[in-house]
Amino acid sequence: MSENREITEKTTTEEIEEIDIMNLVAAFWNGVKKLWVLLALIVIACTLRSYFSTSFSYTPQYVASATVSVTTPGGGYMNTQSAQEMAEIFPYVLTSGVLQDVVVSDLGLDYLPGSISVEAEEDVNMITISVSSNDPQMAYNILQSVIENYPKVAEYIFGQTNLEILDETGIPSDTQRETVIRGSYKRGALQGIIISGVILCLYVFFKRTVHSKEQLKKQINIKDLGSLPYVKQKKRKKAENNNINILNERIPPFYEEAVRRLRIRVMHELERRDGGVVMVTSSVPGEGKTTAAVNLAIAIAKQGKSVILVDCDPRNPSIQAAMQEEGTHEGIGAVLRNEISLENALSTVPEIDADLRILYGGEPNTEDAALLGSRRMGEVIKALRRHADYVILDTAPAELLVDASLLVKYADSVLYVIRCDYTKMGKIKRGIEVLSMRNANILGYVFNGDTNRRESRYGYGYGGYGRYGRYGRYGRYGRYGSYSRYGRMKDTGKTEDEFGRIMKE
Repeated sequence: MSENREITEKTTTEEIEEIDIMNLVAAFWNGVKKLWVLLALIVIACTLRSYFSTSFSYTPQYVASATVSVTTPGGGYMNTQSAQEMAEIFPYVLTSGVLQDVVVSDLGLDYLPGSISVEAEEDVNMITISVSSNDPQMAYNILQSVIENYPKVAEYIFGQTNLEILDETGIPSDTQRETVIRGSYKRGALQGIIISGVILCLYVFFKRTVHSKEQLKKQINIKDLGSLPYVKQKKRKKAENNNINILNERIPPFYEEAVRRLRIRVMHELERRDGGVVMVTSSVPGEGKTTAAVNLAIAIAKQGKSVILVDCDPRNPSIQAAMQEEGTHEGIGAVLRNEISLENALSTVPEIDADLRILYGGEPNTEDAALLGSRRMGEVIKALRRHADYVILDTAPAELLVDASLLVKYADSVLYVIRCDYTKMGKIKRGIEVLSMRNANILGYVFNGDTNRRESRYGYGYGGYGRYGRYGRYGRYGRYGSYSRYGRMKDTGKTEDEFGRIMKE
């Protein structure tokens, strides 16, 4: 038993480590997809900077060298050890300044415009003398002067010696420029890659947003109700063509299909829980909760159900903009203050042949938010139940404000919207915890703006579009027919088994 327990614990640890590594790799890959333009520009900029800096500051160095043998005045060769010693003592001869003074005087110069070095050949009585200068002729002249005058300077150390030239370069040419310039490209590119890597690491470390449903499944214990894919919206002259709304004819079919699937699952869950008032919220602003609420309301209404969509975010009412409604409407605040009756405040949607009415938010008013938890709000919700099969409440973010918490007691269920690669896991958890503390019946979550490439069983893929890429071609999809109150299929062309499988999903 003990061995089995140890094996199980070891396996679990290995799985956790593998999961963490995979999440880390996914986070870096996601960061590369989002920042690749910036990272590429940094590498290019560093490469060009290094190139131009090296090109403008490059000073050619000409090296004249000669290999000479060390001989005695009588013509005999000195032993190898003496040549080695001569090469070793040569730097001291140079630093003493004697040889440099002799060469400067010999050439009629004020100073030595170059550097001199000597290297002994191993196991032979030969040395190689090299002179570097930014002038090729001067480098050669200095070399000749060193060969001629070095024996005179070294005479006090080694005695009389002669240097016999065996091989020399002649007047040198600049052969290093191409190598130096090529090296500048590599150095600049390497610097850019290092800087890009640091930026990418900082991005992954500090952002830590949720970029896949797999991460959510490991961290939160609420039901996955599906995804709404990311849609790239081009700016068009007509405002109504800029909205992610299934009433917009420019919305791609795959997005409409995703909304239908969300509707099927939401209606199925509501049937099991026997409640028609759904509160839609998120953790932070910008996650697309209003877009999800609007499209869900339209999709349910198109199935022959009566739906009322309520903007319960008086601080930042946004349903009117999402519906591209330009008229003036009294908001929920006016209803709660008894300035207008509920019946007169409800607006119809003439664009669709369905029973969809909307209670807009009106003008932004922070003080109206305090009325959301009032008794009057409970009376309004009770009246809305009598007027429609489904009531959808679009509320403020749960992690940021208390508005959603105040409304929980009036809602049967909560649909939580989480945007892909937008919100940190900590904020998502805190938002859910806030609702749970109010005994919220959380229906599940919808993963909005999903950019993960997946193949749908309906024959289309999504995720490679918008700022993350361009979406390709999609086939035609049949439209579902009408449903009974809780999703009974009619005239869809699907078999009972197929529809049952969809409902379970």
